[in-house]
Parts: sequence; C-alpha cells; structure tokens
Amino acid sequence: MDHNESAVIKAHLEAPPERVWAALTEAPALQAWYWPPSVHPAVESDPVVGGRFGIAADGMGFSGEYRELDRPRRIVQSWRWQGDDRDSRVTIELSPAGDGTDLVVVHDRVDAATAEMYRAGWESCLARLPDYLSGS
Repeated sequence: MDHNESAVIKAHLEAPPERVWAALTEAPALQAWYWPPSVHPAVESDPVVGGRFGIAADGMGFSGEYRELDRPRRIVQSWRWQGDDRDSRVTIELSPAGDGTDLVVVHDRVDAATAEMYRAGWESCLARLPDYLSGS
C-alpha cells in the first residue's frame, strides 16, 4: 500500500496568527474546540520540539510529537491515530491575511482512503475553530 497521498485543508480565520497558534497548541484551547464536549476529550500538549501531544475521547484518539515549531507560522507534527501501526505527518502553515489568518493543513504520508478520511475529519474539527476564536 502506497503512503504517498495527502489531505489538504485550507481555511481563513478571523483572528491573528498568534491567537490561531495558541488555539492549535495549548491543551485547554484544543480541549475547548477540537472535538465536541459530548465525546469527553482529554488533551495533552507540550508545544516544544520533541514535545508530545494527543487527544483521546470515548475510545478514539491520536497522538504524536512536535517536530518543527516556528511560532506563529509553522507547526510540523508526527501523527498517529490510535490503533495504527505507522506515523503520518501534519504540517500547519499560518499566514497573516488582512485582519485574520490563512490556515493550510497538509496531512501526508498516508494512503488514498486515509487521506480522504483525514480531510473530512480535519474539515469537521476546523469548522468549530471560528466559534472558539470569536469567543462564541
């Protein structure tokens, strides 16, 4: 099975890059928006190169390691879904755009079916981020 596919997700957020960065790296922020409260997410995040992160909730979860951090522009993580036997990679790019931030997530080193699943999963999670950033 080839693991050379990627899921690419783009979004514009009405918040400055520093605020988006915090939402993507701080455990309390991730717990507030990444998955719905109804699945009881538990989050760990140590946003330093070599630091671990993960989210677990109601029998599902993922974890990994921060590989590159260029605050507030770029995050690169190893990423493994619970039960998988190999790591994938997530690269998140943040760019100032007007009064907000353009976000690009590339989740790569996966097969085609997994890339499609991860694209849908990222879109679902990121749909909650604007409300979190606006304080809603």
